[in-house]
Amino acid sequence: MKKRKGFTMVELMVVIIIMAILGLAVIPSLMGSSDKAKYSRAWSDLTAISNAFTAFYGRVGNLPKVSVGENGDWTLQVGTGSEWTNAGITDATKAKDLLQSFLGKPIDKLKDPWGASYAIVDGWTPATGKGHIVVYVDPGTTTATGADADFGGDITVSARKDPYNGDRPMAKLIINIPD
Repeated sequence: MKKRKGFTMVELMVVIIIMAILGLAVIPSLMGSSDKAKYSRAWSDLTAISNAFTAFYGRVGNLPKVSVGENGDWTLQVGTGSEWTNAGITDATKAKDLLQSFLGKPIDKLKDPWGASYAIVDGWTPATGKGHIVVYVDPGTTTATGADADFGGDITVSARKDPYNGDRPMAKLIINIPD
């Protein structure tokens, strides 16, 4: 008898069929993972922005007034108290640099997974050191409203909702010190 080398056509077909069945079983579980990853990344970015503001507050003892322009540029306005000068912040550029140092990347370049800039609701007054700041994901086509329970007051935002987290508004309260 001659010793055979390799596989027969039937053996190869069986292996290919088994691999196809396994592949078809895995594909449905991977569908939607990309969408879920976008929401996960957005929550991670919101947390990073919130932590950067918290670190800024810990360093200076106050926060700048913040606005985000239509082109995604962040504008900061600092106060005039001694806490600013003691921290070496004499203008908005230095405040922006300090905030970015805590964030680890240029804040103007930070975009949500859908390509828009993160939005800010700023009711903060640097002169008094009171108010609130909320950072959130622009609503796009799916909107949810963050109510009192989310932010511990009467602050509301219209933000994208997270279908993987009970349609919760994608927003983070950074600070809320009532007047």
